[in-house]
Amino acid sequence: MDDIPDATARLISIINRGSSALKNAHFDKAARYFKKARDASVHLQGERTLERSLLHHLYGVSLLYEIPFQGDDDPLEFLPREADYYLAKDRPYSSYSKLYSGTVSQEDYANQMEAAQKELKIAWSILENESNCLIEKANTLCALGEVALRRGEPNPERYFIQASSFFESLEGEIHKQRIVHINVKICICLEGSDKIKAIEYGEKALSSYQTQLKRLISETQSSSKSVEAQTSSDSESSSATQIDPSIQKKKNERSMLIKILT
Repeated sequence: MDDIPDATARLISIINRGSSALKNAHFDKAARYFKKARDASVHLQGERTLERSLLHHLYGVSLLYEIPFQGDDDPLEFLPREADYYLAKDRPYSSYSKLYSGTVSQEDYANQMEAAQKELKIAWSILENESNCLIEKANTLCALGEVALRRGEPNPERYFIQASSFFESLEGEIHKQRIVHINVKICICLEGSDKIKAIEYGEKALSSYQTQLKRLISETQSSSKSVEAQTSSDSESSSATQIDPSIQKKKNERSMLIKILT
């Protein structure tokens, strides 16, 4: 029993290192730390605890993004991934993929995605029957949706739809924003199988993007420029978009969605 405080302190230290690595998009380091924390936590936390579910989730997320999307056209290029919500810096979505300079075989990539999915499914199996933990459930489902999309599995949208239902029961602007991003991801998932439903989800997201873009530009642009003129065309530029990178993100997301819908 005397060793438990020391073991707990070591575990906390490992988790903190993993969290720091994850915030700085060092996914390989984060994966190593969270794997070590997961293995070390069994005797302290048990197999089926909420604390363990978080470690499985973080390890799975780190594995998922350790290797960037393999292909020419990343379907989520202009959208925030689950990892983006942990990053400390305001960087363009997917910019962390440029941090990876190695090469990977298709077999290794498939194995990595399988390992990530395994960890996330364990996390979900622990969370599934919990009455609370809505954010944790939604986050894990979103990550599972991204794994399924990367692996080319059928119906990856099912994870995002379920995640959206959890976010809809939560209050706050950040959760509303997550729903918008999820609607785009559902649209992307359905694009090749059910265009009518894809358009339905896409139009919901597009309406939200238009509103958000107007608000962002209104908050940052000079009073002499018209908000309506700024949002009428993707080709227009403004001092506002140069000042606030969040506006450019919204414009990129909106442009991508318009391309999908047309």
